[in-house]
Amino acid sequence: MISIEQQPKYKLVPSGERIMFTVYEPLVTSTYNFKYRAEIHISNQVSGLVKIATVKATPNVKGKGIFDFSPIIDSYVSPDYEGGIVKTGSSNYSNTNTTPYNVQYHDIHRVDGYATNKNSVRYFKIIFTMEYSATSQVGTVVHYNSPTESSNYLVYNGVLNETDVLNKGTGSSDIGYNLGYYNFILNSTSSKFLSNGPTIQYVRDYDYLTLGFFQAYNDDFIVGSSGTTNPTLHKLKIQFYYNGSATGSLLQVECVGSQGGYRAVVTESETKLQFAGVGPANIRGAGLTVPANWDYYVVYANDDTTATISTDYKFYKQEDDCRGFETIRLTWLNKFGVWDYYNFTKKSSRVFSKKSINYEQQDGTWNEDIFSVRGYKGGTRNFTSKVTERINVNTDYITSEEALWLEELFISTDVFILEKSSTDEIDEGQIRKYVTPVTLDTESHTRLTSSNDKLIQYTFSITKSIKRKTQKR
Repeated sequence: MISIEQQPKYKLVPSGERIMFTVYEPLVTSTYNFKYRAEIHISNQVSGLVKIATVKATPNVKGKGIFDFSPIIDSYVSPDYEGGIVKTGSSNYSNTNTTPYNVQYHDIHRVDGYATNKNSVRYFKIIFTMEYSATSQVGTVVHYNSPTESSNYLVYNGVLNETDVLNKGTGSSDIGYNLGYYNFILNSTSSKFLSNGPTIQYVRDYDYLTLGFFQAYNDDFIVGSSGTTNPTLHKLKIQFYYNGSATGSLLQVECVGSQGGYRAVVTESETKLQFAGVGPANIRGAGLTVPANWDYYVVYANDDTTATISTDYKFYKQEDDCRGFETIRLTWLNKFGVWDYYNFTKKSSRVFSKKSINYEQQDGTWNEDIFSVRGYKGGTRNFTSKVTERINVNTDYITSEEALWLEELFISTDVFILEKSSTDEIDEGQIRKYVTPVTLDTESHTRLTSSNDKLIQYTFSITKSIKRKTQKR
């Protein structure tokens, strides 16, 4: 029977990292044309895993079959751009301005309360079999009589940096990245949401912002404190402050279906990674009261025992630049497959470039009783134009921690301009109003530090991905 000699150390694995399995079957030494076969099964539910591919490996010189499944599995997870149904078969949806997604479409950034993932996480397992010939004269026979199944794994749309330290257990060949050790599982006052961003950030009074987190996970890592009977994030607490004192009521946002979230441990992958809307605009959208005057607010998470299971996140109120510079808020997909946000408050410039398609138009009239000259006819004319808008954005002076964080913006493949909330909504909701896709044109990025460079300020060049339209002639 095939034995699995190496596999991911943890059941929660990033899709962008190698997903390595090594297997061995002693028959490899006494048969012909031997190959290891691996069936990849994947789904959003453990009970519904479906075979999506079969791959083969020829034994190496040690007789082992070594597989890397990440190129295939990675294509089955992707970013979450919108809200939606809480989980398969549910009657609950994420909300924006207290209106559910099935009534009014909304981007993931504008959720009230919570939203579960739809594409970021999937379950998978591998079933190993073999094929071989008993003699050199007999054709190949595929043997399914004794398959070996791996455990069920949870893959998320994440990547690791080359500097992220991998853990290899004593006496084991298994390798993995310990999310719990680096505090990315919510279970203590040192735990962080899924971001390398600083725990002190800046938002305007009507900005949107979400925090991503693993939820309802109780395998290698446990969400919640040690005393919890339901290992999940139970609620978020939000407190505003003004002039050094608490102002307004302590806001408590429960992670429940009516709020777009889910806090029971079930086997649907949609519940395993969730987004919490914690920007001032998200808080107002949920019908909660933001004080008229505030300097900053604090966000932290509780489990079902009321124990605090995250560090405090402080969001300081940020005003647009007093010199009238336009604030441009960018959001980008970070290494964990969720969203980070940053306001560029200093001078920005917009450059428009045009590429025209021209044609030569005949002058005069040729289909009337007589030829006549017309002033608007003739000469080289534009048939259509493609107009591209490029924006150069600048940070204020920032800390070394913020500078390191913004390197993830530089390498991200998904970047958007995110507009702040406004009150001119109509019944059907707004599409194309809040989110604009852009590409980052900056081709090189120099890491600056306060010790070497004193004051740190960055400039990024972005181009709107959707070209401006002109009329065709």
